[in-house]
Amino acid sequence: MNSVPILSVAEVVNSLENIFPSRAAEDWDNVGLLIGNPNLMVSGAVISIDLTFEAIELATQHRYPLIIQHHPCLFPKTKALNRILSGTPVYEALQRGIAVVACHTNFDQCSLEVPKTIASHLGLQIRGRFLDHPNDSLVKLVTFIPKSHLEQVRIALFAAGAGHVGQYDSCAFTVEGRGTFRGNEATHPFIGRPGRLENTEECRLETLFPRGIQNFILKALKDSHPYEEIAYDLYSVEQTMTENSFIRGLGYGFWGEFPSPRAFSDVAKDVKSLFHIHGFWITNPTPFQVTRVGFVPGKGASFVKAASRVKCDLFITGEAGYHAALEGLNQGVAVMELGHRESEKFFVETMKKTLSGFGLGFVEVQTPTQKIWQEE
Repeated sequence: MNSVPILSVAEVVNSLENIFPSRAAEDWDNVGLLIGNPNLMVSGAVISIDLTFEAIELATQHRYPLIIQHHPCLFPKTKALNRILSGTPVYEALQRGIAVVACHTNFDQCSLEVPKTIASHLGLQIRGRFLDHPNDSLVKLVTFIPKSHLEQVRIALFAAGAGHVGQYDSCAFTVEGRGTFRGNEATHPFIGRPGRLENTEECRLETLFPRGIQNFILKALKDSHPYEEIAYDLYSVEQTMTENSFIRGLGYGFWGEFPSPRAFSDVAKDVKSLFHIHGFWITNPTPFQVTRVGFVPGKGASFVKAASRVKCDLFITGEAGYHAALEGLNQGVAVMELGHRESEKFFVETMKKTLSGFGLGFVEVQTPTQKIWQEE
């Protein structure tokens, strides 16, 4: 028996935003609440890769008028209204009063649990992530802190995801100086008194963070800084990133290494077991040894070159297409295609844990939309 509704759709969306911020999504993506009433109360949700009639029927049967999906049902967002046609899943969801939320590229960039799970099961040591646009991905934060609270703020910023440069973390620069300020009679300054010009020792702290997690960084700054009004600057960083960082909010999938080379046939068995598939496309059918592996869920064609840059022997993705796979082969990278939806199975697994953390129930849709047809 279903429990009494405990959260509004808006509260669920806000909670998801705190984990998979929409700011981390690509500009072309369409994430968040796409259709439905934000004030609707729910006790659970249906989790699916796509909005399908099966997902809608499950939402109705279980009285969970909320579907959380990976692929946006309204896409591209510039033509969203053209997708609301009679007889389509979008129209049916609207007719039944079901809200639909999408977590797409924001999930892919912010969920480190997925690459960690895959790497752990395959026995890989993670070395970095793949970047879709290596330029303009970082932001520099500059802020001013009383010396007594420097470490407190610095630790909070690092914990929120700042300070990563390649394989290094906790990266920052500090210089001491003097700051001046004067609050009016309505203020409650941490140092000094209202109406008096203060001149005090402060530290200038500089650090970097991925653009997609800016809200987390600013919240950490405000929660840890003692000042009533915090002075800070944000700068775009024109620094070309490389695929040797493993950071929340920056990059897709992961690449890693086995402690020692493995036969491809053994790796293939582990992949099939992990993703519950019977087969896959492989570009390089000859036996070979695998030391370095890359993985990107979904359509990974644009990351084949990146896999080559970090010298992967094998690149695993949902789909790459013939020409991208051939290009990988020509660059020494064998491309394994699992199927688009099959490669994204851990979206459902991760979202189940996320909803449980919110105290919500869930029903999952794992029915494949495509399968290999064999004549009996």
